[in-house]
Amino acid sequence: MCIFIVSSHYSYSMKILAVILFLLSTSVSFGQDSTRAFRLTFTTFNHAERIFNGTTSYVLTNFSIKIRKTFFGETKGKTVYSKRFPKTQQLFSNISRMELDSLKDFYFNYCIMPASGDQYFLNYSDNLTTKKISLHHYYLKQLDEVIQIINSNVPKKYRFQYLTTETKQDCKL
Repeated sequence: MCIFIVSSHYSYSMKILAVILFLLSTSVSFGQDSTRAFRLTFTTFNHAERIFNGTTSYVLTNFSIKIRKTFFGETKGKTVYSKRFPKTQQLFSNISRMELDSLKDFYFNYCIMPASGDQYFLNYSDNLTTKKISLHHYYLKQLDEVIQIINSNVPKKYRFQYLTTETKQDCKL
């Protein structure tokens, strides 16, 4: 009979513990943001103008956008613009719909000499994916969409003028 009481007491304790764990897990999950953390960095420079105009990097996260300028010979750039976002879910969903992880790692426009034209780098990471893309004077629809998102969140003087669909890039070696 003593064994029955112990096992009955044990069962009751386990039920209470299960209820407590359930309540704790639901209260923790309600406090968390349902969007995935992400970071997107778009860096660009023009080969001929890099010495004078430097490299520009646009950094988007769930919370903010920052623009950094790094001039030739500098190891650390300077933040020239920063803005916090009041709401992040729409921005993340817009970027995740682009399926950046399905793109190639490298795009090269053979119509432009390697030491000429514009160079673009797109680095994207979230909780599940990391993708690095390098483009040499190459138009890509998804990059155009990223630039439109960037440009819609920065003042006019920091907006970026990207290539167009008419950019010649079908040359062969």
